[in-house]
Amino acid sequence: MPKASSESAQRKHWALAVLALLREREMHPYEMRRLMRERNKEQRLVLKAGSLYHAIAWLEKSTFIEAIRTERQGKRPERTTYRITKAGINELLKWLREMIAIPLRESASFVVALDHLVHLSPAEAAEHFNQRLKRLEPRLKEMDAVLPMLAPKIGRINLLEVEFERAMCQAEIVWLQQVLRDLRSGALVWDIELILRYLRTAAANRPEKRECVAAPV
Repeated sequence: MPKASSESAQRKHWALAVLALLREREMHPYEMRRLMRERNKEQRLVLKAGSLYHAIAWLEKSTFIEAIRTERQGKRPERTTYRITKAGINELLKWLREMIAIPLRESASFVVALDHLVHLSPAEAAEHFNQRLKRLEPRLKEMDAVLPMLAPKIGRINLLEVEFERAMCQAEIVWLQQVLRDLRSGALVWDIELILRYLRTAAANRPEKRECVAAPV
């Protein structure tokens, strides 16, 4: 399965959002940000300072979008309006096809942490799983409120990503609840000291690898 860094993935997500907006019509960055907020799209993007403008600059340099005019209204800063190019439309469609069809193994801190969970005690693991659960449950409720409210306004097709995130969130909650039950009942238990002793003994008893030397011909 292909890998992608979270940083490069986020850059692509911002660029994709810009291209999608400009395929609707010409607009300036301020209007792009406003529409992202109204349509709940910013929830899917990591909001770093300048992310939108970095994406615009990269897309313009790549000739996927082009500036068509710069205006100033009163004392407001200048606003540059952009439009998508034919190459930009092609790139937008290419990215969408790839991103939907090809699963990516993007780095996930939770999965990495699970890989090393054995270093916590079962009681400590249960405590932190419970904290995670308490953070996820309000997020699920928030999405349950957003979906019926926005669907009549912008249509289900524009909320499929929220539906997917909700399904993933609910699945994680169900999984966490089951693991918590197993941790609290003692069905899932481990002892890091025993595990470390076993690993050290196994390493000490492992035969040394010897380099193979070819016999002279």
